[in-house]
Amino acid sequence: MTFEILIVEDQELYADQLEMMVEKLGYGHAGTVNNSRDALRAIQTRIPDLILMDIHIKGEHDGIELASLIHDIHPVPIIFITSLKDDLTFNRASRTRPLQFLLKPFDRIQLQRTVELAVRGLNTKQESGDQERNTDGNDFIKDGYFFIKVRQRLEKVSVDDILYLEADGHHCRIHTSGGKYLVRISMSELGKQLSPQDFMQTHRGFLVKKDRVDSVDLKDSVVVVSGNHIPLSKRNREGVLKRLNWL
Repeated sequence: MTFEILIVEDQELYADQLEMMVEKLGYGHAGTVNNSRDALRAIQTRIPDLILMDIHIKGEHDGIELASLIHDIHPVPIIFITSLKDDLTFNRASRTRPLQFLLKPFDRIQLQRTVELAVRGLNTKQESGDQERNTDGNDFIKDGYFFIKVRQRLEKVSVDDILYLEADGHHCRIHTSGGKYLVRISMSELGKQLSPQDFMQTHRGFLVKKDRVDSVDLKDSVVVVSGNHIPLSKRNREGVLKRLNWL
């Protein structure tokens, strides 16, 4: 799934620039709205991964008030766009903890770099080292999704698409129906964030999604998942067969 950006901007010229930038960078466009009411409706319909929002917008609420309302629904990261430079506006906006501020008028390069740095910052949080994960409890998976950096952009991947996990030292290789990804988190740590009802261990280095299992070959000690042969250890054999109700 594509990293999606919602635009909240009531000036058509700037809205067009934002839309072109989102398209150029290869992100998904979750829509453009120009007032607080439609923005809240958009959030309730589909939660984006990032919001580009003007502080001065149409509607009952300005962008700062809207940010607080949005965060009551979901903690979506926000980049504020404004032509206001006064301390009062800055202090009010800062309380909502935006990722970035972008001052109007801005050019294409400023816009692009601001968004790229913000997305890179989100990606850094997702790819923080094992020690940080173990001590501060940061979640790699949130709301059934995780983000994978592919070249210079993030891809949004659903947990439902996972076939199995494969340990690779302090990293984990995630095999999905759409491809495979290597992430900097151990399989054991990632496994703690997955539902034990949905995943089961077939081998010391493999964690398999239960409903993706096609068959179990007891002679060769392998579990077949979408055509992939996953090793099945003697230690895990009985537990796997019980989980599958095949024992």
